[in-house]
Amino acid sequence: MTLLSPDTLEAARLLADGDLQGALRAAQRGLQAEPGNAPLWNLLGVCAARLGQAPLAEQCWRQALALEPVTPDACFNLGRLAEESGDAAAAEAHYRAELARDPDHSSSLGNLGNLLQDAGRLAEAEACFRRRLSFQPGAAAHYQLARLLAEQGRNGEAEGHLRACLDEAPDDAEALQLLGRLLEERGEAGKAEVMLRRALQSAPGHVVAGNNLGLLLMAQRRWDEAERHLRAAHAAAPGAALANLASLLLATGRAAEAEALARQALAAEPGRADWLNLLGLALREQGRDDEAGRAWEQGLASAPDHRRLRQNLGYLQLARGDWAAGWANHEARLESAAYPVVPSPRWPGESLAGRRLLVLFEQGYGDAIQFSRYLNPLLAKGATRVIALCREPLLPLFRRQWPQVEWQAMAGAYPADFPPHDCHVFSMSLPWALRAYSPRAEQAYLRADPALRQSWRARLPAGRNIGLVWRGRAEHPFDHCRSLPGPEALLPLLADRGVNWISLQPEPSGTERAWLAENSVMELGSGLTDFADSAALLAELDGVVAVDTAMAHLAGALGTSCRLLLAGEHVDWRWGVDGAATPWYQPLTLERRRRGEEWEDAIDRLAN
Repeated sequence: MTLLSPDTLEAARLLADGDLQGALRAAQRGLQAEPGNAPLWNLLGVCAARLGQAPLAEQCWRQALALEPVTPDACFNLGRLAEESGDAAAAEAHYRAELARDPDHSSSLGNLGNLLQDAGRLAEAEACFRRRLSFQPGAAAHYQLARLLAEQGRNGEAEGHLRACLDEAPDDAEALQLLGRLLEERGEAGKAEVMLRRALQSAPGHVVAGNNLGLLLMAQRRWDEAERHLRAAHAAAPGAALANLASLLLATGRAAEAEALARQALAAEPGRADWLNLLGLALREQGRDDEAGRAWEQGLASAPDHRRLRQNLGYLQLARGDWAAGWANHEARLESAAYPVVPSPRWPGESLAGRRLLVLFEQGYGDAIQFSRYLNPLLAKGATRVIALCREPLLPLFRRQWPQVEWQAMAGAYPADFPPHDCHVFSMSLPWALRAYSPRAEQAYLRADPALRQSWRARLPAGRNIGLVWRGRAEHPFDHCRSLPGPEALLPLLADRGVNWISLQPEPSGTERAWLAENSVMELGSGLTDFADSAALLAELDGVVAVDTAMAHLAGALGTSCRLLLAGEHVDWRWGVDGAATPWYQPLTLERRRRGEEWEDAIDRLAN
């Protein structure tokens, strides 16, 4: 190998000091005296690259390698140049050539690992990152490996490396924001917020950290703070934060602003499917359903596999009663990462004779109750066995109703291993698979346990008993729209002294309990143990007034009269676009809050 000449050392020093022109002159002077000096050609290439002269840089590095094939960093530099120009294959070849010279070349290991990760070759990428970490442990190496592990869902391992990175570099914004995301996914919102704020303090305007912090604050309904961070992220990188900012505007009743945002994005990128999807959502929320449908159809014309476009068009079609098309497009939901990969074919509706079918109940309790009606026609398909997975509180109710089904409980998520079966179907796909497109408003398809009914009957006062439910599950993305501010919003109803009002609200707070006692409302909701228990109590009532929760679905399925309070915004597809009747449940009457109204206005109408 050529010894480093004084000119080479001088050029290297000037380059390290940031004096590009001085380094360039030193390298050129040295090459006039030593045209065969490979390290000087390499340095000249670095100077040219930093001055934006990529073709000259490439010539210099290739000349260095021609003179001395093992010139340190020359292959690495060519790899970076190829990567910057978008030639991943050439970049990989150059990095591997550098590693053939020096198997522990840290930068080549890191860059090659990044290339492999981007290409989906995760095992090879992990090997590079671990080799780099073993040779040169440091913050950057820990972060690279953590990012790869997080991509694979190995969050515990990733967190360990992120914390090791932050021990060495406490202000590393990338590590802070990624750790914040992992903590948020684990349900530790407070700790996640601390990390994301630290990331923004370290790197003001960091788009990913601002975007993620905005989403975290949105989930907590801290709208103003969330909007500030999302607007800052949008200003820095519109494409990265636009959808989340628009979601906030839609969630807070500003659909016209969301529409303007979508149209601005479409002006910059005409026809982009994501922005057409967003435009459709904003239009639909303003009641402009025809325009929303056209926006989604336009998007699907160029991106027919776009899941959200198909899903949203399907919701609109179902809301309008276009059942066949709606159910077909509704199947797009199964492409979401939220759904498990089941090791069997999906059942498309043919005869099940001699086969074992797995039914997976999905989404919320109300969805499971609503779609359980399809079990009767499903069982008529002649399966040898039907195994059904549902959440545990539903099991006693469903087991009693369909004892021929093998019921299995699942917790908050689907199991890692499914019971043996031949094919599967998700519960909300049953109308599509059975070709039972139009729902029928059956009087009742669930029955309550007589013994449990008797137990509740003994606790109820004589006279007319009507149940009350004023809020749903807080985790629902639009719970702030569908739930009442509190039981006090129902006060106008309580003026009817001919009714015994019964609280069915699960887990009432101390403040709610005190209000119920002060207003002579009997509190029974806290005593409900599961849906069989709830069904027995509902079956003994003369009626229910509820917001859009599982209790309303259960009342409808039991044939108990129910007045369902619906918000004017973000109304679920299953309740249609207008009117007081629903094809899903005969005893349900829809009480719609009109656009611009407060809940008090709708409840006053109900009371009068």
